[in-house]
Amino acid sequence: MNKLKSLIEGLPLEELQLLELDYKAGNIEKLINNKLKAFNEGGNKICPVCHAETSIDDGYALTFGPKGFRKKAVFCATDCLEYFLSKMRKQQNGTS
Repeated sequence: MNKLKSLIEGLPLEELQLLELDYKAGNIEKLINNKLKAFNEGGNKICPVCHAETSIDDGYALTFGPKGFRKKAVFCATDCLEYFLSKMRKQQNGTS
């Protein structure tokens, strides 16, 4: 948030007024949502187990978490997916 604050504080009046118009029109929200969507759908991902680069097209995607706080992980192979799921099961059961 500090970067955004310093950016806004450094704007001249005319640019600040244009930014306000974009804000009121909803363009800034659309810009942020599109950028987040691109990150979430984007090409290369990192396997959370072995840290190998993978892609959604070649890997195994898992969406998990409570409603309203879903996360998506992309695994490079089934063994990494199985390892992740076994750790999740152990965590839910309260064992290490």
